Amino acid sequence: MTDGMFTTWLRATALALSASAALLACAQVNEGFADGDFTTTPAWSGNTTLFTVVDDAGNQRLRTNSPTAANYHLSTPSTLVNDAQWEFFLDLRFATSGANYVDVYLMSSAADLASGVNGYFVRMGGTADRIEIFRSDAGAATSLALQSPDGVVNSSSSNPFRIRVRRSAAAAWTLEFDDGATGSFVPAGSATDATYNSASHFGLRVEQSSAASAVNNHFFDDVLVGAIPVDNTAPELASLTATSATTIDVLFSEPVEQTTAEDENNYDIIPFNSATTALRDGGNLALVHLTLTTPMMSGNTYNVTVNGVEDEAGNACVNESGDVLYFVPDVAVPGDVIINEIMADPAPVVGLPDAEFIEVYNTTTNKTFDLLGWTISDGGTTGTLPSVVLPPGGHAILTDDANAGLFSGFGTVASIGSFPSLNNDGDPLELRSNAVLLIDAVSYALDWYHDDVKDDGGWTLERIDPTTPCSSSANWTASQAAQGGTPAAQNSVFAIVPDLVPPTLTSILVISDTQLQLVFSETMNIASLASGNYVIDPTLPIDLVFPSGPNAVTIELTQAMVVGQSYTITVSGVSDCVGNMIAGGNTATFAQPEPVLPGDVVINEVLYDPLGGGSDFVELYNRSNKVLSLANWKLANESNGIIGNATPITTSSILLLPGQYVLITESSSNVAANYPLSHTDRFVQADMPSYNNGEGVVVLQDPTGDTLDRFAYSDDLHFELLNSTDGVSLERVSPHRPATDATNWHSAAEAVGYATPGYENSQYTATPTGSDDLLIDPAIFSPDNDGYQDLITIGYAVDQPGFTGTMSVFDVAGREVVKLLENELLGTKGAVSWNGIMEGGELARMGAYVVVFEAFDLQGEVKRSRATIVLAHKLN
Repeated sequence: MTDGMFTTWLRATALALSASAALLACAQVNEGFADGDFTTTPAWSGNTTLFTVVDDAGNQRLRTNSPTAANYHLSTPSTLVNDAQWEFFLDLRFATSGANYVDVYLMSSAADLASGVNGYFVRMGGTADRIEIFRSDAGAATSLALQSPDGVVNSSSSNPFRIRVRRSAAAAWTLEFDDGATGSFVPAGSATDATYNSASHFGLRVEQSSAASAVNNHFFDDVLVGAIPVDNTAPELASLTATSATTIDVLFSEPVEQTTAEDENNYDIIPFNSATTALRDGGNLALVHLTLTTPMMSGNTYNVTVNGVEDEAGNACVNESGDVLYFVPDVAVPGDVIINEIMADPAPVVGLPDAEFIEVYNTTTNKTFDLLGWTISDGGTTGTLPSVVLPPGGHAILTDDANAGLFSGFGTVASIGSFPSLNNDGDPLELRSNAVLLIDAVSYALDWYHDDVKDDGGWTLERIDPTTPCSSSANWTASQAAQGGTPAAQNSVFAIVPDLVPPTLTSILVISDTQLQLVFSETMNIASLASGNYVIDPTLPIDLVFPSGPNAVTIELTQAMVVGQSYTITVSGVSDCVGNMIAGGNTATFAQPEPVLPGDVVINEVLYDPLGGGSDFVELYNRSNKVLSLANWKLANESNGIIGNATPITTSSILLLPGQYVLITESSSNVAANYPLSHTDRFVQADMPSYNNGEGVVVLQDPTGDTLDRFAYSDDLHFELLNSTDGVSLERVSPHRPATDATNWHSAAEAVGYATPGYENSQYTATPTGSDDLLIDPAIFSPDNDGYQDLITIGYAVDQPGFTGTMSVFDVAGREVVKLLENELLGTKGAVSWNGIMEGGELARMGAYVVVFEAFDLQGEVKRSRATIVLAHKLN
């Protein structure tokens, strides 16, 4: 809409029942084809073999039946000429053209419509794709200049129209049409032509080319030819349109008489206005143009009341009233209108319609926008918005045109023909004004619901604080409304929450040896990212800096990083989207990653039996001195000795520094909620293979599919005195001992909440080192799963390979309590752990115990060592 034009449709008018009854009573032709026979009552003649009656979605309709290009017709006797009305239904289910159209002969001088007849006909289609009345002079067509706008017959699949033509006793012709959109006839104007005053037939003539789309795709129905019904109905207001600050167009339901229509005193305009002139349109006799004494003010609604305007039958309207809003649309800037609510997954239905929608909200207090020509996109499909007025603080529901009616009771609805299909687990949404300027963008994700029940469907995502330009996960959550959302109303979680927290640098992605991407904790001020200060030590010269997302910036280097060299970057001078400057000391370490080899990184902690419907996780630990990249690493499982379901962790170059942990899970929010001590900055959310409860195998693979580490877990590895293993992770006691050592795994401690996601294991124990044959750490332990000295680790050493060893624990009476090693081939160094559980599955009593280690080789050499340990219990 331009220059302040705005149309308010008041109501659609319908055919009066009495007029329809009168027309039927005096009709010369009344054909609905309900009997399936067009050869009698009335009788049609002509090319009868090229027509047939078919069932069309429950309606019996006449349809063409010509398989090839042809010019053919049907006609039936009709002599009506003056005070006559012709009404019929016609649907051309193809794209019309100069070679494909239909002529409906209202008056014909002969039954054979192809014989060069005199009379009048309505053409539907043709080059201009319009509805138009012609005079036929011995078969030559002359337009009466009485026609619809060009292009109204514009569909390549269906063009259903009801058409009505009237001719008065003075040979004044009027044309009206209804495409079904409003349910009422739209006047196309009037013309006078009295060339012919007699007729013998009414008929249908088809012009059909060889185009396949037109074959058998002409449909006809509800033909009525009779006298014009007596008009006892006064004209009604159909619409009011503010065409400028000083002009309003008033459209009536029927042509109006000129004198009363042009009496400006018949129009009352409130507030504080009046018409100086009223002028009936020369082409559309139902349209009156008003000129006002005082310019209207943008944003104001005016009431127009009409009295005394008559139709051509002398019926005068009384208190016909309606409102018209005049405004000059304001120009929107980013943030003026925001994406405020998203229904991406409407099923199962909670209370709202089963339809996707996006709600937009005008955040301003003094601007009114027209959304005509704006676009909404999900990165793939772009939908164009119709004319929708969005006042200050106003909401509008954007949805597919097929679902628009479902939201009619909620508020303002923008019906979009190509509304994007929203992905349940996330989409990058963009709202643009006139498809150019980005007004708002939201890249939502499944974990924005912060609710594992509501993210299954039926609930909307609501923006918490619409006043902040930031649109990250922290500003969105699942609706709390009982019906599942609040379309076109204030959000149920509405809260003005000032952002006073500065951003932080959370991670660095090494894209190539000359390119980095820095990721921040929240949506950033894009301009500040480009102008910020970035210092690298040791020095790496920076060539280009450019934003690469709402919370990321890419840095191009002028020289390549040295493989294996660690660098530190310090960031300053950047701010979040509300202006909070990053705090000093925001640094991060990065390096050009080195190739990963088996043994560089290990499986360090596994949760395979999560609480309720929670998420599994696998924690990795870089025990090497290398900087590694997670890009294209895979997690897999194993069944019957066959590795399968290899699932990539990430395609991004997420770095894993020496001594660093990373946790892989399908739901970061679920793990963080269940384990509040989690180090979420080391979480990577990704798809994972299924890990069964009870027992299974976790396999870590490199990008080529080679195995980096393998852990066969089972409930037997848990601390035997636990009542339940639900929600309890298995922790690796030492990352430097093999995963196949059953004593190297233990249940996470109760004191940390039964898991340590992203940080050092609660049961971590370093392998004792030294020159002695047998090393104990700690000498006193208390196996109560509280995270403090729950295990004792016994290190051993022999002076050369090839020894086989046995290790047992004895009580002070000399009785064997548990065997830790039994004739196992030893390395030169190793360790085992004991959790205080005896062979029978019971916890050993407190007191002193003796560890006895024997090692012997094939030459008969035997080494024996012993050490004393103390098992302690807490005193109640």
